[in-house]
Amino acid sequence: MEKFNRFYLWGVNTKYRMGLYFAAAASFKGLVNVLLGSWTVETLILLEMLLACFGFACLETALFPAGKNLLSEGKRVALWAVLANIIFIGCAWGLNWFPGIPLWGALLLVLFLESSLGGMWYALYLKEKWDTAALNQGLRRFQSEH
Repeated sequence: MEKFNRFYLWGVNTKYRMGLYFAAAASFKGLVNVLLGSWTVETLILLEMLLACFGFACLETALFPAGKNLLSEGKRVALWAVLANIIFIGCAWGLNWFPGIPLWGALLLVLFLESSLGGMWYALYLKEKWDTAALNQGLRRFQSEH
């Protein structure tokens, strides 16, 4: 039962992260399409985005497993950023998610991706700091009671 519970919590955490990335990717794809004169997004592109976001979320939860303070490890953060760029830029280019976008638009997309990754790293960092502070406070309370 312990293995099932661990897998279940991993799945919940991974799907949460996948959902965040997919909401951002699909919203941004919709915005770009509107700016290019189209009011639709192809279902196949949405499915591809969903799978790319799931793949990245799986890698992210493997790099930063719950309950372990790993965000301060520069190598893991760098690997996380490189993988994000490979997956999202690779899929956007290779699967033609943004056809007809000019070069300056592609550069803006990359800039948006980098700033979004910075925001996500910061959110993960803040959560880690909050969790550490809460654990330390609980430990101090336990030590003072015993």
